[in-house]
Amino acid sequence: MMNRLAVIPARSGSKGLKDKNIIELCGKPMMNYSIEAAVKSKMFNRIVCSTDSKLYGKIAESAGAEVIYRDESVSNDTATTYDYMVDLFGKTGTDFDYFVLLQPTSPLRTSSHIIEAVELFDKHSHKFNFLCSVKEAEYSAVLVKPIEGDLSLKYFDTDFKNYRRQNYKEYTPNGAIFIGKIDKYLEQGHFFGKHSLGYIMNKADSVDIDERIDYLLVQEIMKRKYEQVL
Repeated sequence: MMNRLAVIPARSGSKGLKDKNIIELCGKPMMNYSIEAAVKSKMFNRIVCSTDSKLYGKIAESAGAEVIYRDESVSNDTATTYDYMVDLFGKTGTDFDYFVLLQPTSPLRTSSHIIEAVELFDKHSHKFNFLCSVKEAEYSAVLVKPIEGDLSLKYFDTDFKNYRRQNYKEYTPNGAIFIGKIDKYLEQGHFFGKHSLGYIMNKADSVDIDERIDYLLVQEIMKRKYEQVL
């Protein structure tokens, strides 16, 4: 068996949706869905929750994760994913074939998704160093542009009189699953580029909870899935 590390990052103190990583979602703290999916997949030698909170740590342990507390320097709003991963590897060591990052804000990502992504990466790991889960983009890239203070649409400079949706699909990362070989990640600092493989998920399972509207949407999706089971 490959030596794999699962990482569930759960910093406290989110601003958009207060304590979103542990907010109650259909009867359990939100991050439990990610921890339980990792446990159920049976793909990992270690499942670690990286957090700065003793409360979060207790919740993570009760769900089946090992807890590693972050240094104070990587527990603030300015700390990047790379910052806290470097901190984590300093405590877990790097003796793994690769790691799988499972953000708790993707509670609809299941053990089946994890298994599929891991098996896909294993199959192609001789060619790729990373994997990112993606979903089909809602809009074409030509329809997503910045607007500056003057409110001008100057960057929307496609010849729209002849515009039609491309015959090919475009994709965007959904934040649910990231896989990386540790040495390559420490060298590159992110999961993207020509050495990264895409794992495609559907839109319904790809909802990433950032704001209250996302939270309400996930609740509704979970409710409907439960009703279908009954």
